[in-house]
Amino acid sequence: MQQNNDMTNADKLQSVISDDLFPQVAHISDVKQVIEEMTSKSQNLREVQIKALLFLKRLGENKYLYPDKNPYKAIYDYITKQGKTDVADPDYYLDTIEALIPKPPKPIVMAPGDKGGKR
Repeated sequence: MQQNNDMTNADKLQSVISDDLFPQVAHISDVKQVIEEMTSKSQNLREVQIKALLFLKRLGENKYLYPDKNPYKAIYDYITKQGKTDVADPDYYLDTIEALIPKPPKPIVMAPGDKGGKR
């Protein structure tokens, strides 16, 4: 009976220690799901880019210049849909993937002779 009780206490102690010291690593399926989700996403457009797109759109809607059709519509559609992801900075995706990886806690470095408390 004593040996069985010791084993359960040891198991409990080990589970508490392992939970704190070794954080769970994200499963590869989680990382794959994030990558698949991000393939159609990219960073948002900046203010100057949006202003340029609005100017391009309004210019194409000018019936005096273009009475038949908007010649910039294909460019506008490409930039707002597929073009954003085609020219997105790879760091945007890498930073997101890196954020999924758990990082160990930083050690506390104390100066020699420092007591660690307020004086």
